[in-house]
Formats: sequence, C-alpha cells, structure tokens
Amino acid sequence: MLRFWTRSTTPALWSAAAARHWNINIIMTPFFSSSHNNNMALTSMTTRGMAKSILKTNKSAAKRFRVRGNGQIARSKSGRSHNTGYKSPKRKSGLRNSTTIKGKGIEKRMRQMIGA
Repeated sequence: MLRFWTRSTTPALWSAAAARHWNINIIMTPFFSSSHNNNMALTSMTTRGMAKSILKTNKSAAKRFRVRGNGQIARSKSGRSHNTGYKSPKRKSGLRNSTTIKGKGIEKRMRQMIGA
C-alpha cells in the first residue's frame, strides 16, 4: 500500500476516488504553529474515504513507562539518580524495583500517551 504525506493546508495530491481506486492512504499532517498543541492527532484518509484520527505517541512517556505481561503499566521509582550516599542499602535496593501505576484515571491517560 502506498502512502502520500501532505499538509492539511494544501490540497491533497490524490482525490478520494483515486485513492480508493489505487488503494492509497492519504495522510494529512496538521500545520503546527506556536498556538497548536503538540499532542494533536494526525488525520488519515482510509481506503474507504472516511477520516480516521491517529494519536501520536508521547515519546517522553514511552521511555518512562512500559506495559507488563499482565496489562499493568510499570514505572521506575524516583530517588535513585543522585544523593544516594546517605541512604541505607535497604532503602536503595527498594528503589531498584519497578512498581505499577495505581490510579485508574492516570493509568488510562498513560495508555493513551504511550499508545498501548
């Protein structure tokens, strides 16, 4: 399948009828300015001609969180990057382990951000 990337402010290279005929996705990328939000969804034309929104992955969240095998979202604990000289070994060993996100609302937002 072929894809053509265009800006939403310019007309598409292919019409919806031509896209359906050639089985081409026309993906419209939004024009970003200072007033726009960086978490904007991309809009793509499917082969049927209907618009579909694609959420962008938040890369900073994707580097910090991951989905475990049981479906829970894992995160690392804070407090281990510096100033560990006065912390006890027991306390530092507890900071090595990862933990899960507890709140359901926060977990839902994290899933949207990391695209899980």
